[in-house]
Amino acid sequence: MSAYTRQAMARLFDRTAETYDALGVDFFGTFAGELLDRVALVPGERVLDVGCGRGAVLFPAAGRVGASGSVLGIDLSAEMVERTAKDVEARGVNASVSLMDAQEPTLPDAAFDVVLASFVVFFLPDPVAGLRSWHRLLAPGGRLGVTTFGADDPRWAAVREVFKPFVSPELAWTLAIRSGLFATVEGFGQAVESAGFTGVTSVERVYPVKFADPGHWITWSWSHGQRMFWELIPEDRLGAVRQAVLAELEPLREPDGSVVLAQTVRYTLAHRG
Repeated sequence: MSAYTRQAMARLFDRTAETYDALGVDFFGTFAGELLDRVALVPGERVLDVGCGRGAVLFPAAGRVGASGSVLGIDLSAEMVERTAKDVEARGVNASVSLMDAQEPTLPDAAFDVVLASFVVFFLPDPVAGLRSWHRLLAPGGRLGVTTFGADDPRWAAVREVFKPFVSPELAWTLAIRSGLFATVEGFGQAVESAGFTGVTSVERVYPVKFADPGHWITWSWSHGQRMFWELIPEDRLGAVRQAVLAELEPLREPDGSVVLAQTVRYTLAHRG
């Protein structure tokens, strides 16, 4: 990802910050809870939450490490950082938030017991370089917990196809975040090992993500990274594309009118030797 695209990505998430993970869909919070269960934080630990967004990982992590521990969240989006920092202050938790690049955090070596990165690593220009940075930040014996997306729900393939004609070659990587380095559990595990980690393990789980109706999915898709694809569509084509998406989702409706996405999530854990 070029420096320009990094800036564009930051601005994209600035625009999603107000409604990010706040539209009545069990998504990032659900996955954050399982990530924290698997990492098994204990009171007193120092935690870094990379790409903290609106705090899906940060706030429950702060609860688990308690007053004797600490959580630092970093994010490339100034709007995310500002809003989450206000929430930290309002809740009075032992956490802080800082504007920082996930791939190259300007933080001291061995400063953390745990580094967490939920749905972040595939956005990095050089994911392995990011993993090396996170390895550097961990104290000896420290733990890494990462979530990435697994295979797409094949029933939703036609919806994804609606957006493809509008994706430029510069952004083609956004259509392939589950290929290359992230295509298989084994391949990603090897990438984590190449960054210096040991004891790498991964597990995949499939979650049913429910939307009240097709229109609910469209509204929700504007509130996170999917917004990128909507914004690539010329304004005079948006209405037609919206109708095309609704038409593809209509056959997927459940008896109650809802639509369900089978979302595969991969949890990868590793240690600094």
